Amino acid sequence: MSKRNFGELESEILQAFKSNQRMTVKEIYRILGEDKNKYNTIMTVMLRLSQKKILNRERVGLQYEYWLSDPTSKVPSFFEQIKKKFFGLKTSQMVSYLIDSADDISEEDLEEMEKMLERARTNKKTVKPSC
Repeated sequence: MSKRNFGELESEILQAFKSNQRMTVKEIYRILGEDKNKYNTIMTVMLRLSQKKILNRERVGLQYEYWLSDPTSKVPSFFEQIKKKFFGLKTSQMVSYLIDSADDISEEDLEEMEKMLERARTNKKTVKPSC
């Protein structure tokens, strides 16, 4: 799959698929939350993803089953796309923006952020590079 920018619903649909798993529109509709999205909208997006060759589809009985055309490729989340578009590859720029734009950061929020940073440092030290 070539590098594409997906809309939020496209990303959510693609994230719902696991490897070579086949799914119907109704199954995706249930996974994403029936109250959040309209069935016909999901069906249209899945049809368009199949037309773009991102999903395969096959008629089975009265409905279509869909599956990933390339199950090995990583589908970027909508958040990852936003991060890349506005902040490039620098996570620190994104965090800086969030901190600078928040007028109501509490001491509790700052302590929680410090814990997150410490966990990130600890995880970074324990991960060995794969060569």
